[in-house]
Formats: sequence, C-alpha cells, structure tokens
Amino acid sequence: MALPTTANEIWRHIEKWPFAVLSFVTPSGESRSAGVMYKVKDRAVYVLTGPNTWKARHIRSNPNVSMTVTIQRLPIRIKMVPPAVITFSGTAEVLDMVDVDDDIREALTSGIDEMPDMCAIKVTPKGNFVTYGIGVPAMTMRHPEQSLARVPVS
Repeated sequence: MALPTTANEIWRHIEKWPFAVLSFVTPSGESRSAGVMYKVKDRAVYVLTGPNTWKARHIRSNPNVSMTVTIQRLPIRIKMVPPAVITFSGTAEVLDMVDVDDDIREALTSGIDEMPDMCAIKVTPKGNFVTYGIGVPAMTMRHPEQSLARVPVS
C-alpha cells in the first residue's frame, strides 16, 4: 500500500494542533496518560509541567512514551467521520527550564503571569508515525483499511 502522506506533512499537522495525549509508564509498570498542550521545535515536542508531577516523575524513571494528536478536519462533526489521528512512540527527557531554548520557553509559558517552579518534557519521536485519516479524503475515513498508514518519522 502506498503511503498517503509524508513525515513532513505529518509534522505540519502536529505543529498546527496544540493538544495531545501523552502516555507513559509508572515504575511499577502501570500505564498512565495525560492531556497536554505542547509546542514543536526541530522535530521535537515540548510540554510544560511541574518537576514533581506524575508525568515528570514517571518519565525520569522510564523515558519511553507515546503521544496521540487528534485532528478535527471538518468544521462540523459528522458522526460517521471520526477525527484524524497521529500517534507515535518516542523518548522523553525532563529538562530544567534553563536548558530549554528561549523561544520554546517563551511559547510554553506565554500567558502565565506567575511562573511557579516548572520544567519541560522534550519528546523526540522514533520509529513510525501511525496515522488514521491523514492524507486521505474525509469520507474515506469511514473505511479504516483505507485510512491507516505507517510513515517513518525521519
């Protein structure tokens, strides 16, 4: 099956959409996830969080994560056409804010009046993007076998 899209197109979708679900694993092996707002730079995804949050603590123990970005392609929600989805595995790193580039730090903290003790999580995708509904017509999304794709991250 030919790929319906490219990694560059997928990155354009990820860069436009500000929300994802970040999944991680606890030290005891239980899966967890959290909704996060993010920013993208140099094909890495950055998330603002507190240094003592579950996200930060668990990622320090196990840097293997996955992210899922849902993309509403149609202006009106149609029951038969779900949102498009991009999901990927990656390696995460918890960074002190001083170790984050100025432009990403500014983008992550924009609109926050008082800066409590914060850190950033940097997620670097690896392997493949797994997509549903990216690069195909919206009505094709009613047929999963025609809407799924795996696209190499690099």
